[in-house]
Amino acid sequence: MEINNISKKYKYQLFSNIKYEFKKNNIYSIFGKNGIGKTTLLNIIAGFINTDSGAINYKGYENEIMFIDENPIPFELLSGEEFIIMTLKFKNLNIELQEIHNLFKLFEMFNYKDSIISTYSKGMKYKLLIILIKLTNPKILILDEPLNEVDIITLEKVRNLFYNMKKDRIIIFSTHIPDMAFKLSDTILYLTHNKLIEKENCFNSSNEIEKYIFDLMNKKNINN
Repeated sequence: MEINNISKKYKYQLFSNIKYEFKKNNIYSIFGKNGIGKTTLLNIIAGFINTDSGAINYKGYENEIMFIDENPIPFELLSGEEFIIMTLKFKNLNIELQEIHNLFKLFEMFNYKDSIISTYSKGMKYKLLIILIKLTNPKILILDEPLNEVDIITLEKVRNLFYNMKKDRIIIFSTHIPDMAFKLSDTILYLTHNKLIEKENCFNSSNEIEKYIFDLMNKKNINN
């Protein structure tokens, strides 16, 4: 998937002429200063916001995108299991109850599968969406600060899930948490006003990532 000269302005210019090629078999984390436009960029890639200029080449996968933001589930009067089944039906995907139940058990949600989603904590709602990700297996998965509310054990399960499903797929998530980027991403991106700075995740610790991001944030003339 390629983004070609993407620009977006509201009251002020967020970013201009952003170009980048997201490659399959990769998990990307995106950092950037507050207000730089990370959420806007992800919404543009997902197709929810129009660009002022530029275009995206999805290479045939424009109908196979899943986007998860910080307000993840609109149907909170359904039970967790009802939400999963309804979504699978909407996408014309096979419904295997045993697989669904196994995933509820994996994420310690089985005892809550019949509970109304509005009674779930935010962390439980994200667990439910992780189950949905596994069942729908989208070609392009985009997450906007998705896992801030999950515990360490769940994060490790998500890491295993992402690495098992990334073959021939693109996974992109924004974050401000170095440890999450360290554990989950292959490539670390830093958004500026006119480019995405790329760095392979060859760091030895999340502290090294934190220092790298801190240095970028304090670097002068980073857009040049």
